[in-house]
Amino acid sequence: MLPNWLTEEYLQPRLRTYYNDDRLKVLKIWSKAATGKGENFVGIMTRIYVNYQLGDGSVQEKSYIVKQALPEDVPQAEVFFEYELYTREMDMYEFVLPKMQKLLHEAGISGRLTADAITVDREHSTMILEDLAPLKYVNADRVKLLDLPHTKLTLEMLAKFHAAGAVLKQRHPELLTKCFYTHFFSRDKKGYTEVYTGMFRAFLRFVNGQPNLKKSYGDKLAKLSSHIMEYGARVFDVEENELQTLIHGDCWTTNVMFHYDAEGSPQSVVAIDFQLGSCTSPAVDLHYFLTTSLREEFKDRESELVVYHYNALKRNLEKLSYTGLIPSLQEYQVQFERRRFMSLLANLFKPIMIYNGSEETSDFSSLYKETPEGIRYQNAVYDSDVVLRNTTNLLALLDSKKLLDIQK
Repeated sequence: MLPNWLTEEYLQPRLRTYYNDDRLKVLKIWSKAATGKGENFVGIMTRIYVNYQLGDGSVQEKSYIVKQALPEDVPQAEVFFEYELYTREMDMYEFVLPKMQKLLHEAGISGRLTADAITVDREHSTMILEDLAPLKYVNADRVKLLDLPHTKLTLEMLAKFHAAGAVLKQRHPELLTKCFYTHFFSRDKKGYTEVYTGMFRAFLRFVNGQPNLKKSYGDKLAKLSSHIMEYGARVFDVEENELQTLIHGDCWTTNVMFHYDAEGSPQSVVAIDFQLGSCTSPAVDLHYFLTTSLREEFKDRESELVVYHYNALKRNLEKLSYTGLIPSLQEYQVQFERRRFMSLLANLFKPIMIYNGSEETSDFSSLYKETPEGIRYQNAVYDSDVVLRNTTNLLALLDSKKLLDIQK
């Protein structure tokens, strides 16, 4: 359903500007939902189709993605506005991403980072974006997750993103306004405390339902539960000698899109959804991405993949003539290890990300509230052999590193 203000008269001047054709005429607009029920809790996404006539008389039909903020009366909208998710993404598409893309282009680093923004409309908290589907970009299977070629391609893209972000922070710090120094664990905000503590409660309920896991980790996790927001904040803290850049903040299977060759091999990748970008260590993105998106059989390649990302990041920073301190590989590995608690926090979302059952919800609070619907949904997403194996392996690793103990 199109918003009533999105008319031919509204869209025409914006397409004229984007295509640099002051005689372009919009003939017709129609739409359909761009995501299914339960696929997007943060906003409303619609794919619109537009018939328009160019100045040379030719007629074209193209599709675009319209991203709207949730109405303010929707219960979860309040917390999204508190963390400025919509302002942040509009800033990303209007100011930050175009500047990052320009920096990369000027340095001779090829490849696009994301879709173009046709228009950013702050009055309506809406963006109209290029539709990547006609360009043959598609999502990989979120249930099967990513193999090594997909993973390495994404790590290369993140390395370009992180390098451009570091240079942008150095040369154009005014573009990274206050919202880019806010994240879900910011100590001066409380809205997401209920979300994470509720999701951790669901996780603990699952662990306590598995006798072996309960025996090994139940008591430790129960004691840990009141500390997770502070430990999450420490993950985002950056020391003076560490590399700080703009991260994507939500890089997982569904937020990257791949282009394939005729044999079905991935050739390029772009990122989408930029509500959670913030300035911190790039290692935060690595933990989140590798935890949520890498196939289980490749988990033992983690150290190799960190080196792969580091080498690409260093190479891009040098091409961009970055004048800040570039960490050595050993220093970067220490920075990565220092943020390993992020893997536990990211893992709270993973059962939802890979869930392929019949229990649906469009209510964000079902992820974390102990309502009948919430508990039913949480139990459904955890009812999986894959989730059990992931959890068993992750908790064993974290426990071996003393990360399930109370920290000083």
